[in-house]
Amino acid sequence: MIYKSSISKTNKIVFGFVFLIIILATIPVFYCNDLTPFIIVISINLITLFFLAWILADTEYRIDKTNLYCKSGPFQKTIPIANIKKIMHHNGIIVPVAFKPALSHIGLIITYNFYDQIYISPENENEFIDILARTNSNIKIIPLKNEL
Repeated sequence: MIYKSSISKTNKIVFGFVFLIIILATIPVFYCNDLTPFIIVISINLITLFFLAWILADTEYRIDKTNLYCKSGPFQKTIPIANIKKIMHHNGIIVPVAFKPALSHIGLIITYNFYDQIYISPENENEFIDILARTNSNIKIIPLKNEL
């Protein structure tokens, strides 16, 4: 099963603003008479835009019989479902996790192995959690505090 990452309105605005800044920062090099800065700035900005677009277009999560695959552009992670200990709902801009292949500030913190964590934001969280819980019945599900 494949789940695309949900993207929050806030992140849409942030990504749009970043794209706009990069494009606007490129304009002055068109007025430069020297070719070297033109090539450098255009190259850096195109590479940056490419990676941002790749992350936006290709952030998804896939579940098979034994593994959870998380992918965000060039970044990938495979987690054995049997190793997942806890799934915690999270809602906030600051996420206390190092690896975050997600496009929304509303998502899930998955704890696996002994202390490893990943933050993801699948579009259909309930279905996503149900599939993981059916595969590994030992997963502890922790809702948001206001959902208790």
